Amino acid sequence: MKIREINLVQFRNYERLTLRPKDGINLFFGKNGSGKTNLLEAIHYCALGKSHRINNDQNAIMNGYREASCALDIQGRLSGFHIRLKLQPEEAVKKSVWIDQKKVRKFSEMMGCFQCVIFSPEDLGLIREGPAVRRRFLDMMISQVNRKYFIALQQYRAAMEQRNAILRLCRQTGRKPDPAVEDFEAIMVSSAMTVTEERNRYAGMLTEKAAETYSAISGQDREVFSMLYHSFLKDRDDPESEYQKQLRESREDDIRQGITTCGPHRDDLVFMLNRRNMKLYSSQGQIRTAALGIKLSQLNILQEISGDSPVLLLDDVMSELDKGRRMRLLEKIGNTQTFITCSDESDLDEFSESRVYDVYSEDGKGYIRETGMKQETETEQITDPDFT
Repeated sequence: MKIREINLVQFRNYERLTLRPKDGINLFFGKNGSGKTNLLEAIHYCALGKSHRINNDQNAIMNGYREASCALDIQGRLSGFHIRLKLQPEEAVKKSVWIDQKKVRKFSEMMGCFQCVIFSPEDLGLIREGPAVRRRFLDMMISQVNRKYFIALQQYRAAMEQRNAILRLCRQTGRKPDPAVEDFEAIMVSSAMTVTEERNRYAGMLTEKAAETYSAISGQDREVFSMLYHSFLKDRDDPESEYQKQLRESREDDIRQGITTCGPHRDDLVFMLNRRNMKLYSSQGQIRTAALGIKLSQLNILQEISGDSPVLLLDDVMSELDKGRRMRLLEKIGNTQTFITCSDESDLDEFSESRVYDVYSEDGKGYIRETGMKQETETEQITDPDFT
């Protein structure tokens, strides 16, 4: 899978940008705040319909404008296609997606069309921070290649929100739960079975590949990396009946707290190095290597399942790796189309075969030019009948 063209309109600090990257490594060099990460964020939007770093889409729109769009022309293994995402936070339909000029009805329809894997400094939180970060990583990974999982996850979350609303109302009024709570619990149970089963399956695949990748990047054969998926239904003979029972028996406590206290929204991944919890015992370098190994393993898994290589996005991570790890990373990337951002010129040393772009900002607007050609990348005016 290769990106042939990127088009941004009023996205972050890019008023209008057209960029045609190369198939291999594309390296974006510039000062902090120039707009390097914004470009990767736009690619991520087109893969998953959301940012990898913000929850409020309004922040992705250029100051002074009410809407923005990002679009990709993509060459897949069998054919080419076009994805365009439009952000309109102030409108009734706040976000919409077109695939080959046809508007999709549900976001589940875009899952799996285009896949990317991103690694940024924030991903060190996979090991350092709480379970929510790790669940989000698993959810985003699986959703890219498993629409059934994405739909089940959405159904589970929606039903849980309804159950929580009923519980909070009971806490406020002192009344017993509405009988409808059982209907929402039934939806939660059904969708939870899919969510936990798929998480456990993908975590198993990650464990196998990440152990090998960690060793390859670190160069330390004596450091054995592994991970464990901790599910609230682990080792249950009849998980469906067990979850029904847990929801029923926890209602009184849940009413007092106003939330659902059991379910896959409380699961976790635990990362181990030589059988010790990395969050407690590992060094900064070990954590960084593990996080990168996990992401590269994700890349391999998505490629095996889809039959096409995802696009790899590496955001300001090269300065965190020594020369040996950089070279081993490049070996693992292979022929994957890769977008790398950096702000230190020394980070360019190992990339003799890459296309290098200069990213800079003038009057608050972002620009990109290919340094090899000593000219600005095209920023042609884009005719868009859907834009006012």
